[in-house]
Amino acid sequence: MTRLEEIVRIIEHDSPDVDELTQLAEEAIALIGFCKEKLTVADKQIEELMAKLS
Repeated sequence: MTRLEEIVRIIEHDSPDVDELTQLAEEAIALIGFCKEKLTVADKQIEELMAKLS
């Protein structure tokens, strides 16, 4: 999350050139994918734990 916030700050305030912007966008997309996968796994684990309580 911290790196994503840093990328946003760089894009908004540092006016990166096209090459750097492309690299930052690729990094952000990879980070978002990683976070989404972690959240999906955590959600599934929580659902399984909740099902055990029923």
